[in-house]
Amino acid sequence: MKVNHCFKRVYGVIFLLGLLTACSTSGIEAIGTPEDPDVKKHLLIHNDSLANQITISDMRSRTVHNGDLLEVSLTLSNLTSRDKTVQYRFSWFDGDEFEVEAGVEGWTPVSLHGKGSVSVNGLAPNSSVKSYRLNVKGQ
Repeated sequence: MKVNHCFKRVYGVIFLLGLLTACSTSGIEAIGTPEDPDVKKHLLIHNDSLANQITISDMRSRTVHNGDLLEVSLTLSNLTSRDKTVQYRFSWFDGDEFEVEAGVEGWTPVSLHGKGSVSVNGLAPNSSVKSYRLNVKGQ
């Protein structure tokens, strides 16, 4: 009886994942835990203590200003029940993965309530930018 219950649960999860995949929009690039490769590509956490406590739960990007500049919107989520104050800044990379205008952007503080989320937005500094990473550190 327990085995049958486990199979139902597994099939339910597989069905739900298939449904979510079919309904997703092309603007969402990744949703997952901090260890997921798609999340790791766009999120760098600078404190070991925060490494498994904060993740990106939604990512969207588009080009604006006649298709010249990359604009991104990310949702940072607190995976714990405790409030956290963190700082973030974007790193921007060109098509060859070289950082563009490194260190120009300052750190921005943001509060994440327990199990809460907050949106952060960024606009690439110039048209050579093709990718990005969100840097997060504790305050």
